[in-house]
Amino acid sequence: MHPHIIKAVVFDIDGTLAMLDKETGRYTALPGAVEALAECRARGLPVVAYTNGTFFPPAHYYPILAEAGLRLEPGHILTPAAVAARALKAMGYSRIMVMGAEGTTVPVAEAGIEVIAPTKHAPKVDAVLLGWCKDFNAEQVEAVVQAVWDGARPFAGSVAPYFAGAGGKRLLGISGAIAAALTNATGVPVTVFGKPEPAGLEIVSALTGARPEEMVIVGDDPKLEIRMGRRAGALCVGVTTGVVDAAGFASQPEEIRAQIVLPSLDGFAARILTAEARG
Repeated sequence: MHPHIIKAVVFDIDGTLAMLDKETGRYTALPGAVEALAECRARGLPVVAYTNGTFFPPAHYYPILAEAGLRLEPGHILTPAAVAARALKAMGYSRIMVMGAEGTTVPVAEAGIEVIAPTKHAPKVDAVLLGWCKDFNAEQVEAVVQAVWDGARPFAGSVAPYFAGAGGKRLLGISGAIAAALTNATGVPVTVFGKPEPAGLEIVSALTGARPEEMVIVGDDPKLEIRMGRRAGALCVGVTTGVVDAAGFASQPEEIRAQIVLPSLDGFAARILTAEARG
């Protein structure tokens, strides 16, 4: 099924490790998640939690996940905004209009890039970056559209239409909706850094020393982390604790389908991390 020795495990957060209560901002661990992290540590396998959300900067996740019993090593929580900030810095961008909350603005600023707010009289920028934001208005949308009309390249952390929330609810992917509006107005496609694009796995490799084909990628969305992992050659495990049931995973094209689908993370180590389970 998967010929490579596993040297690292990458978990999605929302719908895989935990569920976020949008009203309280608190996480609840999903069945088997706490035990799965403990088993990985016991086996000496580094773990990275890679969310496709840009609610918070990476530093914000550690205490609220720890409160739910999910403890990650420093530097081992990754967001699309953090991936984007690193890539945009490497591409030479120094002034970027950011439409997003602190989950996007903080990583960009920490990368040494000047953050410009989307306002009517904003200065000229070389790029626009879209992230999740709770409150926005027409003036801000018009500002990012105008920036692209003026020649700025548009980017986004994620354009996922929704993600898993507490109580079985789907939460709207705001940046995807804004990206669609921007492309509709300008005709310019938005370049995405988050899942299913594999850019984040380069950072995981740097953190863990594992190549993508030596990773297990675990997630609840077959079109995001599973597709990312299959493209990179990883062993991909789907869980049905989030937005998609087993039939949803099975409906995906074989070449980008999860090799294994589990009802939860209960018994994850015994079922996935042993040589017998990997085949």
